[in-house]
Amino acid sequence: MGQAMVGITDSACTGCDLCIPFCPFEALLPLVENPTERKHPKRPVVVVEAACVGCLSCIGSCPTGALHEIPLPPKNEASPLLEPPTPPDTAPVLRWGRHGIGWP
Repeated sequence: MGQAMVGITDSACTGCDLCIPFCPFEALLPLVENPTERKHPKRPVVVVEAACVGCLSCIGSCPTGALHEIPLPPKNEASPLLEPPTPPDTAPVLRWGRHGIGWP
């Protein structure tokens, strides 16, 4: 079994946020603002690559199938994580406390 991480198909993400509590590493976060070219009224969820460890525990939580596995190359010299893109501006999610989303 090789290393992997999660990818999101932007057009399939409805912004329902159901996947967020399934990530134990807080690697799934909503964008601060909905992009203007987006058709869905809610802002999408994105993967924070620096936090994703590839456990894939979130994939089954997506009702639209927007989450998918991205296999990483076996040699770390070719890994896209060596030079990750600049992370997008994401909104914080309150996981614990009185008004937190908790754990599924």
